[in-house]
Amino acid sequence: MRTKVVAGPNGSQTIELTAEENTQRDAEEAEWTAGAAVRAASAEISNLEGQITPRRVRDSLLTVGGKSWLQAKEDAIAIERLKLGA
Repeated sequence: MRTKVVAGPNGSQTIELTAEENTQRDAEEAEWTAGAAVRAASAEISNLEGQITPRRVRDSLLTVGGKSWLQAKEDAIAIERLKLGA
């Protein structure tokens, strides 16, 4: 049973949602759940991109290990973008 609080002239009251409000709430919850994978992939892309600092880019130009590290990050970002369908 879902309820909502409504302010009235005698103070606030807790009332049950109507069938239409319940249907709308079900749709909102389904949309939120369906978007979980997109939110997770977007957060991971942001995390990975945040690790690519100017110093890391400079290291990738100067060392083989740095180049490998940067390529691994770029590959991981590409995988996450595929999850977004981009």
